[in-house]
Amino acid sequence: MDAKADILSMFQEAGLEDYSETFQRMIKPSIRLITERESEKKIAIGQTKLGGQPDLPANIEWPYWKEYPMSFIAQINLQEMPNIQTDNDIHPTRGIIYFFYTAYPEAMYEEVDFDNNPETSKVLFYDGEINNLVRTQPPKELSKELQFNSTRVTPRLEWTIPDSDSFEVYEVLGLSKNDEEKYWRVFQENFSNKYIEGYTSEFHVGMNRLFGYHDPVQGEYKGEGWRLLLQIDSEDSTNMDWDDTGRVYFWIKDFDLKNLQFDGVTTIREGA
Repeated sequence: MDAKADILSMFQEAGLEDYSETFQRMIKPSIRLITERESEKKIAIGQTKLGGQPDLPANIEWPYWKEYPMSFIAQINLQEMPNIQTDNDIHPTRGIIYFFYTAYPEAMYEEVDFDNNPETSKVLFYDGEINNLVRTQPPKELSKELQFNSTRVTPRLEWTIPDSDSFEVYEVLGLSKNDEEKYWRVFQENFSNKYIEGYTSEFHVGMNRLFGYHDPVQGEYKGEGWRLLLQIDSEDSTNMDWDDTGRVYFWIKDFDLKNLQFDGVTTIREGA
């Protein structure tokens, strides 16, 4: 039995067979990004990584928000990622996506226009020759503690459905109260144990994820027409800590992803 059929059978056995058609469309592949601390020198130019220093085209300037230089979060070389194309969903398979975020505490907590402001993060896309990339030093004024450890990334296919604690379950699926409880049990007791590595661990396990559904800390849902582009967790390997083991989510509109337009990406941070 393939993964999608197996997941559908979990819902059917729980008495949710009336939603089978909806669930069939709902199940999405994602790419889990497993990190391991690695010296910058051992990571090739253009290779996927979290933290460290970005490999940028020479003409790209380091992004700022107001007077704050952004922290480099990740570069994802899409050609290194598993192919997760489906009949109903198309993902880009070429180029490099770069992620930056304003991580200064005084910006995040004191600037009144920070939250839900698309200008506090920057996502860049490059689809040229690797030999045109330069490993780029951050600005001198970027605080050392906001320059994250370089990590090698191992990508892994991981199937996702909306988390039982996500508002997506209530806003999109339209479940009755009784069926919401059934969905919760399927997610918590069956699906997460089998398909989400580390979900049930008593210790914090980093859940960095490209595409698919997000793993919410507070249940926030960006809304219809948006999708998860990248989820970044707090973890020791990168030395990232978002609001006490929280997560940062980069959201993109479906239309923009299809057309490789990343200027409208919005970032949400959720703390534990």
